[in-house]
Amino acid sequence: MTPELLSIYPRIQELHVAEMVNYLQHHHWMAIAHLNPRLLVFEKGVDDLGKPIQIVLPSRDDYEDTPYLLAKAVNLLSVLESVSFPEMVNEIDADVPTT
Repeated sequence: MTPELLSIYPRIQELHVAEMVNYLQHHHWMAIAHLNPRLLVFEKGVDDLGKPIQIVLPSRDDYEDTPYLLAKAVNLLSVLESVSFPEMVNEIDADVPTT
């Protein structure tokens, strides 16, 4: 489904890792340590099986799989928040602090 999301919602290509991290931090997702320095992992709550719900992000915008991992994260958040994928992208974008 995620490759489809990338083509249907090209705006996901404009999201940055820092924007997603900002959104997760403001919504009480906890960063957890990971052995791979190329990945950022956040946890919040548990799933139906009692396992922690995790979001895995790339640590930089210029990795080849960055759009895929951001789309996957947005998709999970949209399910958890019961909003559409485009609405979730808008919420993440609106959560970016202005300078």
